[in-house]
Amino acid sequence: MEVKYSERFYKNLKVHFKNFMNTIYKIDVKGLENIPEDSNYILAGNHLNILDSWLLITITDETLRFMVDKKLYNFKLGEWFFKKLGTVAVDTNTTDSAKNYNSIRTAVKLLKDGEKMVIFPEARTHSMKVNYKFKEGATAISKLSNTVIVPFGIKGTYIPFTKLEIVIGKPINFKELKINKEEENDYLEKTVRNLEPFDHSKVIQIEDTKQPKKLFKKKCS
Repeated sequence: MEVKYSERFYKNLKVHFKNFMNTIYKIDVKGLENIPEDSNYILAGNHLNILDSWLLITITDETLRFMVDKKLYNFKLGEWFFKKLGTVAVDTNTTDSAKNYNSIRTAVKLLKDGEKMVIFPEARTHSMKVNYKFKEGATAISKLSNTVIVPFGIKGTYIPFTKLEIVIGKPINFKELKINKEEENDYLEKTVRNLEPFDHSKVIQIEDTKQPKKLFKKKCS
């Protein structure tokens, strides 16, 4: 039997996630007012830990749909769990955008239907000592769905009973920005880096060679 998304399942887990995060961490949120209240959006930012998703679920009242690495679907229990949560699986290791066409199409449809999504453009977790080049999926999905991106930056080691900081920026509408298409991804990454509440002077920037050369040649509808 095909496993389907259950909003009830999500909301039940959300209660446990919030209790855990508020008990284990001291959470400091800035810019929460920048999240739109009456429209859909994409939350996009840095990715320090798998618990970043729990943090976002904790600080927002909305139901969020996450784009996740398809490797989380490799085991039956993982596939059941993440499908039940309503995630969208994407292959983060391919340079062939056609292989992710169905995932992109699903994300665009969800956004057009009014859902709120979370995308981690680095497509992997890492420490605060390094940054990974953003992949272009978030900006492309934003434009295809005519949805704003709400950027955020997270700081924290996720060691129990330590502080987690998240700064949320103002929404970005790429269709209204007067920049070249080739500059959009760099604009988003720069915006997120400026929001990250830590010193970047000693952070190592890692360029990802797995960027697709051409993204989403097919029309998503």
